[in-house]
Amino acid sequence: MKNNILTLLVALTILCSCSSNQEKETATENIKVVADEVVVTEENRVYEAAAAPAAQFALPDKPTTTKLSTTDNQLIINKQKIIKDGSMTVKSRNISDSKKRIDQLLKKLNAYYESEDLQNNEQSVAYNLKIRIPSASFEQLIAALENGEDKIEAKNLQARDVTEEYVDIETRLTTKRQYLQRYKQILAKAATVKDILAIEENIRTLEEEIDSQQGRLKYLADQVAFSTLNINLYQEKEYLQQPQSGFLTRTKVALNNGWQSIVDFVLWMLSIWPYLIILFISYLTIKRIIKIRRQRIKSKETN
Repeated sequence: MKNNILTLLVALTILCSCSSNQEKETATENIKVVADEVVVTEENRVYEAAAAPAAQFALPDKPTTTKLSTTDNQLIINKQKIIKDGSMTVKSRNISDSKKRIDQLLKKLNAYYESEDLQNNEQSVAYNLKIRIPSASFEQLIAALENGEDKIEAKNLQARDVTEEYVDIETRLTTKRQYLQRYKQILAKAATVKDILAIEENIRTLEEEIDSQQGRLKYLADQVAFSTLNINLYQEKEYLQQPQSGFLTRTKVALNNGWQSIVDFVLWMLSIWPYLIILFISYLTIKRIIKIRRQRIKSKETN
């Protein structure tokens, strides 16, 4: 009986030790799994942090298209940008008076001449005028010219809506300025020369794009604020028929023309005198040679 009890105690002790070892092994495996997961999570976090600047500062090729709300549509309507320009051909009875009236009209409407070209020939006298006028006064200038004393022979007016382009450039400029600021922040924290050079190259590219788009935006704003009108203002000259000359007058003119022709011929001969001398010497030389040959032929026949 005692032996059986002793055997049972030994068996329980062995089972307890085995169970304890199995639990320790299981716990160790669990710790390893958790540790591996922590390492993987940490590696992912480091990788995402390293990749974040590239994703964060990569410039999109095209702006993201979003659906505009009613408020956004109203904002675009309020910022509508229209470029107005045109050309006119105006025939004047008295071009000096017409030019003075246009000068006074431009002064009244706060407009100015960008260029002014005068052409005066036998058939006509004309002004080619390029006028820049505030957009709000463009129609008023057209109406004043049409209701004036001069005749409008041709008119071509245009209106171009550049609102979409203007808003798109403004949006791109805002985005690129934000990117530029972030690049500058990263540049301040860069540690290696390679990183510094790469970031400075991105900054240079962004600054060039910003300057280019700012120039385009400034040009569009100027074209919207001031309209352009090209005016061709001209006056035809009257043709005056010359009176028919009398017989004596025409005879005198003919004699003068004949004498002038003789003078011109003599002057032309004098201008080519070296060639005349060469031709004269050549003529005498050839004549002398022919004469000598004839004498030789005659002497042979006599002998």
